[in-house]
Amino acid sequence: MLSYIVPFALTLAACFGIQTLALRFVGGKTNKSESNFFSSVARIQAGIRDHPEVMLLGSSITGRLPDRTGGFEGVANLGCDGGSAVDTLRALDCGLLPSASVLVIEGNTLYRSVGGHQSEIAKAIGSPWFQVGRQIPNLGATARPSAFAYSQLLVRKFGSSLGMEGPILPINSRPVLASTATSLGSDDQILVKEMVEVCEHLKSRKVSLLLVILPSGDGSTLASRQIPMALSHAAGVPVWDLTVGLPANAVKLTDGVHMDPASAAASLRTIMRELKSQKCGR
Repeated sequence: MLSYIVPFALTLAACFGIQTLALRFVGGKTNKSESNFFSSVARIQAGIRDHPEVMLLGSSITGRLPDRTGGFEGVANLGCDGGSAVDTLRALDCGLLPSASVLVIEGNTLYRSVGGHQSEIAKAIGSPWFQVGRQIPNLGATARPSAFAYSQLLVRKFGSSLGMEGPILPINSRPVLASTATSLGSDDQILVKEMVEVCEHLKSRKVSLLLVILPSGDGSTLASRQIPMALSHAAGVPVWDLTVGLPANAVKLTDGVHMDPASAAASLRTIMRELKSQKCGR
């Protein structure tokens, strides 16, 4: 019996050792797995570790933004592929996830949660296996062997972020409070009312909030603008439309919807410089 157990234990230990070294090499987080589901779970499990100062909440549009593993110190990406910022906001509000002191909330896809829709990622966050992967990186979704392979293929195809030093978006707009109420349908109003309560809870914990509308090929629907504007007005949360004044072809997309790494990095640099200026101005 020992002749089987000992080699198995040694092989398992060797695999965990290689896995640990690989995770250290990539900064503790892979960028892509074999499915959007596992990519998002990995992103969130890795993002909530080590007390980040800024969390990026949103859909796969947000998921393409870099974070601390891409040279943006103190930034964690919690984008949910196929979901929206509502999924993580709910989890932060009820304590399933720890909150950073600053939350950047993608407004583009808030409409996806109208009607009580809950993504598969939102359901996974409350599961025991998610918490195990959160506490033990080697057992998390980010350490799946396929995730290392897919991440390398993604970098080879589209390139990677250049970190904080680089160009920003060529725009002159700033965050503002929506000045007038937006006319919404009943289901939209229900969602906005819920999110106003969540925002109030988070602000009472001294969490700063910023709504952003990111450049995207999926940003032409009326709901993608109306709901974040209504939330800004009702909750008193600044909203920043990064597409206002953005020259044509200033942002490149990989698939007609999502920004390529260079454009995503420029968007995040723009946001981070604004957050830094706000902090310095207090």
